[in-house]
Amino acid sequence: MTLNHQDMKSNKQKFKLISFFKLLPLQINKELKKFKKFKVKNKNKKLFDPVTNVDKFIEKFIRDKIIKSYPDHKILGEEMKEKHSKSNYTWIIDPIDGTKNFIMGVPTWSNLVGLYYKGKSIISLANFPLLNTYYLAFNQKAYKFEKNKKKLIKCNKKNKKKPNIVLNTLRPYKKPKIKKIENKFKGIFKVSGADALNFCLVSEGKIDILIEKGLKKVDFFPLMSIIENSGALITDWNGGKKFKNGDVLVSGNKSNHLKILKILKK
Repeated sequence: MTLNHQDMKSNKQKFKLISFFKLLPLQINKELKKFKKFKVKNKNKKLFDPVTNVDKFIEKFIRDKIIKSYPDHKILGEEMKEKHSKSNYTWIIDPIDGTKNFIMGVPTWSNLVGLYYKGKSIISLANFPLLNTYYLAFNQKAYKFEKNKKKLIKCNKKNKKKPNIVLNTLRPYKKPKIKKIENKFKGIFKVSGADALNFCLVSEGKIDILIEKGLKKVDFFPLMSIIENSGALITDWNGGKKFKNGDVLVSGNKSNHLKILKILKK
């Protein structure tokens, strides 16, 4: 979806929104440098679902920026209460996607911010502070910014017999149908633990297929424009867009996407 919708009254307004997103990585990275240590708490009594004071600080920082510029917009975030309004615009924030990686010092954690208009993604940002990289998508295009260099990215649409298939965690692998996929496709089959970076790597053609299970909305909704603007397909395991259980399939090639869906639907 482009930014040429009815609520966009001028090119100046479009430019302002895109500029807002472009400034966020530098602003967030500057704030992160203030933290030499962090505190960890567990949000779940049954499982280890950590949150740090940095997660909460960065979400508040992003929210404050949004509210200052767009006070009437809705905001949905990982760590704070949803901000309701009658606006057609909704911001979705995951302040630190990959909190476990953040705690362990694995550099693939990120800051995710997405903007939706009437339920459709129009801008996506995935910022990777320790990789000095961010991905930004708007106006039907997706870009990678690395060390101040901008690159247009596209998924790999080739119909590979041996595609590179990635799971983020072992959670999907517990399903027999996932093992069936591994046996059917003889390419690389890997559990990466790279969180949002997996989606971005599909979008720039390095990963062919990503299979996820049990994701929260904030884990992947902010990435939607990066995925779709790159030409990749994203559906739930039934081939729809409901994502009721957080089960997600992302592919560069439509034929392989449909073949895997056929197995996942059984």
